[in-house]
Amino acid sequence: MASKLEVEFEMKSSPEKVWESIRESTTLFPKALPKEYESIEILEGDGKSVASVRLIKYPPGLSAISSTKEKIEVVDEGKKMLSYSVIGGYIEILQELQGPSECEPQG
Repeated sequence: MASKLEVEFEMKSSPEKVWESIRESTTLFPKALPKEYESIEILEGDGKSVASVRLIKYPPGLSAISSTKEKIEVVDEGKKMLSYSVIGGYIEILQELQGPSECEPQG
């Protein structure tokens, strides 16, 4: 049985600012969101381009999953879109998980 979940939300920041935050998430997220991200480590590549692999560690007690490993599959600077696949951690629970992020102006 397959399921699909899509989430869309409005932000006060411009698409450019949100995209910059997504692109800098390896260093930014653990600093800005320490209760959600213990660390993000680049295992392969530069952490921003296709085929890069990152290990994301979550703080103890946050969830049953202590870490996930994700691989960047698509980066489109023009569309401000990044897509990744989880290749470790959650993948033990789910068959496949892909996480696209796309930033676009409203309207």
